[in-house]
This record gives sequence, structure tokens and C-alpha cells, in this order.
Amino acid sequence: MGLTFFADEWAVISERSLTFDGLMQPFNEHWLAVAILVYRAMLGVFGLHSYVPYIALLALLHATVGLLVYALVRRRTLRPVAMGVALIVLLFGSGFENLFWGIQMDFVGATALGLGALLLLDDLPTLPGPRRAAVAAAMLVVAVMTSGYGLFMVGLVGLDLLLDPRRRRWILALAAPVGVYGVWYLALGRTGLGFAGDPMTASRASAIPVFVFEGMSSAFGSAVGGGELVGHVVVVGVLAWCAYLSIWRRSVPSRAVACLLAIAVQYVIVGLVRDQLGLMAATYTRYAYLSGMLALITLASLVGRPEIPRRLVPRALALGLTVLGLSLVWNVALLVEGRELFAKRADMTRALVTAGLRRPLPAETDPARTLVLVPSPKDLEWITAQFGSPVTDSLVPGAVRPIPPDIQTEADRRVRFGAPVPTVDGN
Repeated sequence: MGLTFFADEWAVISERSLTFDGLMQPFNEHWLAVAILVYRAMLGVFGLHSYVPYIALLALLHATVGLLVYALVRRRTLRPVAMGVALIVLLFGSGFENLFWGIQMDFVGATALGLGALLLLDDLPTLPGPRRAAVAAAMLVVAVMTSGYGLFMVGLVGLDLLLDPRRRRWILALAAPVGVYGVWYLALGRTGLGFAGDPMTASRASAIPVFVFEGMSSAFGSAVGGGELVGHVVVVGVLAWCAYLSIWRRSVPSRAVACLLAIAVQYVIVGLVRDQLGLMAATYTRYAYLSGMLALITLASLVGRPEIPRRLVPRALALGLTVLGLSLVWNVALLVEGRELFAKRADMTRALVTAGLRRPLPAETDPARTLVLVPSPKDLEWITAQFGSPVTDSLVPGAVRPIPPDIQTEADRRVRFGAPVPTVDGN
């Protein structure tokens, strides 16, 4: 461990209370009502004394995502393939922002809810019934109230249903989440959409095709390992294979098509609302978390349940193990790299809190000036009086490493003269 609160988490801690406005006002462009409710409840119980409970909840949600992906894939492919996919998901370093940053319980929670709804509305072993559809609809309502990821999950479920004539009638179950989100958006949500500028411009629309291709490449590069360059090849190969199957009038698995379209929709939306971040936003790990998993589901669906001749079994096994090995090496390496990145962020957070709580403050310091990654010295004083200090960790004190002198020096400078605008965007 040794990690601690970072950036957006402080906005929830200092600015979002359990009031109507606190829960309903958009956070950037997201509706985080459920996430804020859960986060504030944990803050009331655990305070800032330890980051372990927040990461533990995040890990539990991620493990749930892994189990749901396994259940979905297992229904359409061989058990070894499903087990390999689940293992990659559990060690999915390509989405490390969602694994080491407590506030990302909103993204991961919405993903789990959406995958749970998809599983409930699946066509195996039996067609869905009204009760299952009602539960799935309720889960998607909670998902859209948890994060903008909930919209992606509604899109995925909707595409999956539309592409299967046997289940198409259950598309009506999506009226509830779409209606609830629509009412919120018209009443409050649209006020948060323009924080990064007007998304509906010609320049943004013209950049979308390239952004979507790069996003899909990031997704498939995350799934098989190797990043965007490998992802370019895999995306072209997958699209070519789907085209080949269509031309020769063979069945293209509807789940694979739904996932491919859902990935595209995800990056269309991200490209419109995050255009100010440039093409690099297509490779952000927070977005690869979902799109990479959908890429894994796509590949597993295309593999299906092939009848492999006995003489070719060793070759098929070798190929599968090679792909699995490359993906795990890539994702575990990113997991380690991401852990170190968040450890450095924890160092800066603790240094800023330490400097911001010194009394008397340096003469140059404006007590009300935000430190960007943490609140202002004035707000820090109030927050730590209410919830405790994150400078140490009461549950795993030995995991907190000493603040490097150069980091503390930089934090002291920021407290005196102000902090630069961070390069990491919020949720």
C-alpha cells in the first residue's frame, strides 16, 4: 500500500456533501451521486487515517468485474479461453488508474453494474424473463447515477440486445436508465458538459474517426499486450475477419459486434468531451479499463467453441499460451509501473498536506489559494480537523515511505507561490 488521496478525491472530500446539490450537481460532466454517497459514507467511518479501506473496496469491485467477464465469456467459448481472459482482467495493468485511485470506484462500479445487467439479459441458458429484465434495468439506473461509464454500459447492453432478434424485445428495459439519465441531464447535467469547451464543433467532429481508431487500437493492444502499435494490427485483423465472415455469409457473433460498436461509441463520446486533451486521451488507462475488457470479450466471442482436430491441439494450445503470456507480461509490467506512479503521487500529496498545515504559514502564502492536487491550507486545516490526516496510514504505517526531500521542497514552494496546472485531468 502506501498510497493516499489524490486530486479528484479531494474535490469530493471538500466540496461534495450528502445534500441534494452535492449528489445531483455534475462532477465535470459526470453524475456521481452513488459514488459520492459511498465515498462520503466511507469517509465518515474511516476518515483520512488510512487509504486501505478505499483501495479494498476498489479491489473488491474489480474482482467482481473479473468474475462477471469470466461468466459472460464462458457462455460462448471454451473454459480455458474464459479462464485466460479472466486472469488478464484481474491483472489488467492497462487500466491501472482504475486500480490504484480510490475515486475510480465510480468507473469500476458502473462497469460491474453494466456487466451484471448484460449477464442477466444474456440468452444462455434460458431467455430473460420480466424479473431479470427489471433487475437489469435497476442495475443500469444505478450505473448511470454512479459514473459516465454507466452510459457506456447502457450502450453496450442496448447494442447486445438489438443485434439478437430473440432478445430484442428486452430493449424496453433500457427505458428506465435512459429516462432517469435524460431527466437529470436536461435539469442539471448539461451545465457540466461545457467545462472543457463546446463538444459539438466541426473541428471536434472531424477528429473523431482518428480518435476512435486510436482508442480501439489502445483497447486491443491492452487486451493482447504490446500497446497501440500491436493494437493497430489486431484491430485491422479483427475488422477484416468480421468482413470476411459477412461476405461469405457466415455468422459473426452478435456479442463481438456489440462490443466492437460499444468501444467505438465510447471513444466517440470521449473524443467529443475530452478534445482539449488531444489524441493522447485515446490511450488513457482509465478508458482502456473498459474498452480493453470489451476487446477481450470480442476476441473470445470470435474464437467461440471451435472443433480443433486432435493433431492441431498442441499448436492451438501453444498459440493460446503465447498470447496469454504476452498479455500478462504487458499488463503486469504496467501494473507495477502504475503502482509506482501513484506512490509518487502519494509522496506529493503528503508533502503538500505537511506544508499546508504548517503554522505559521510563510508570509507569501495565500491561505485560501488551492494547491490543486489538494485543497488550500485553510481548507486542509478544516478537513484534517474533521477527518484526520493522510500523512500517515493508521492501518499500515510501515507502508508509508518517507517523503523525498526534493518533493517536500517543491511542495513548500507551491504552498508559498502557488501550484502549476496539473497535467492529469480529472474524471
